[in-house]
Amino acid sequence: MAKNDKIRENIIDIAQQVFSNLGFDKTTMELIAQKVQKGKSTLYYYFKSKEELYAAVIDKEGNFIMNEILKVINSSDSIEIIFRNYIHKRFDLTKKVVNYYSIVKDDYLKFYPMIQKYRHKHDEFEIMAIKQILLKGLLNKQIRLKEDELDNAAFSIAAAIKGLEIPILIESSSNTIENKLEVLLDLFLNGLLLK
Repeated sequence: MAKNDKIRENIIDIAQQVFSNLGFDKTTMELIAQKVQKGKSTLYYYFKSKEELYAAVIDKEGNFIMNEILKVINSSDSIEIIFRNYIHKRFDLTKKVVNYYSIVKDDYLKFYPMIQKYRHKHDEFEIMAIKQILLKGLLNKQIRLKEDELDNAAFSIAAAIKGLEIPILIESSSNTIENKLEVLLDLFLNGLLLK
């Protein structure tokens, strides 16, 4: 890794910690610069604004989620188990990546334009991941969809999951979240799987 890349990654790592401790509004570029032990101008060399740095933190956390989800999708389990594991893993990981979770939970409307701009690749990934699960189910004759329906089905499922993010994640009880996820999964899978 080149020196500039290491510096950039270090800034993102430290910013991730500072944002998770203080939130977006209370975090300043000056404070991050102090923690990185660099001048503020160094931060502005790599990131034009605090919003851009925060977006890089969100992107890092989103990439972590994507990598973990790929492990679930690439398992050799049945489509039902893969889908259940995927949904549970996705929501568990979202709660664990502090900055992404807090923006979804607390500041979603405030940062909606920024989130949409930087979340696009993660949304595309989710649609592709769901399509991959569906394709596996189609090839194994486990689902009732036809190949030409996979794109629309993957988009619809991803949109439903995304739409449930805020209501599910703001619940304080893990049991309540688990129950809601199970209802969601039963609805999807009962309509999807061949019996």
